[in-house]
Amino acid sequence: MSTVTFDFTGERVLVTGAAGLIGRALVHRFADAGAEVLAVDVDADGLKVFDAVARVATLPGDLAREDVADAVFARLARDGGLDVLVNNAAMTELRTPFIDIEADVWDAVVAANLRSAYLLSVRAVRHWRDAGRGGAIVSMSSPGGSRAHDDQSAYDVTKAGIEALSRAIAVELGGLGIRANCIAPASVVGEVRPATDIPAGRTTAPEEVADAALYLASPAAAQLNGHVLRVDGGLHARLRTDPSQEQQRDV
Repeated sequence: MSTVTFDFTGERVLVTGAAGLIGRALVHRFADAGAEVLAVDVDADGLKVFDAVARVATLPGDLAREDVADAVFARLARDGGLDVLVNNAAMTELRTPFIDIEADVWDAVVAANLRSAYLLSVRAVRHWRDAGRGGAIVSMSSPGGSRAHDDQSAYDVTKAGIEALSRAIAVELGGLGIRANCIAPASVVGEVRPATDIPAGRTTAPEEVADAALYLASPAAAQLNGHVLRVDGGLHARLRTDPSQEQQRDV
């Protein structure tokens, strides 16, 4: 599989949900491209995978909490600021019919997936505005942002919200050089394997999602703003899929 090359030398990147499958790929891809990366996740033990990785610092915390978001940006300010924010943190494991979801569960999914992205995005754009400079936000959406999964209503609502948030930032702050785009990956697994319900015939590697993030964060995507990039092997283009084919999703 070919590797896309971008140069982020001297740039500072914040990656949330860093301990997960896509998060790890994001951290490694940006660090390999020369960036200084702050990797954040609620899973403190999961962040230990970066202990020996050059140009990567870690910070555990629940990003749906304002005090944690403040602590993240205090750390960034101390270390030199921020160039790229990657909103990847999400609660993905819940599978519950809409009719059975209790309000506390709904609120937990919205907090983890959407509130966290808001708290970090609004701090990022204020930081860039006050510094008189632009910046890039890349947020993870999903096919569920525009089409419904079975038994994942809360998740899908948050992903639609992520896309709406990115459009709002693009429209309101694009004139300041601030860009906000989304990636909507599908069937992301650690080991790529055949998938009959994907037009491309296979699942998606986390590194392919990370490469798309590097592109959207780079000057090569300077005129992309409020956009959703579908890294899904053509899944979204297909009218119907075979419901007998179980898909494993990390997003």
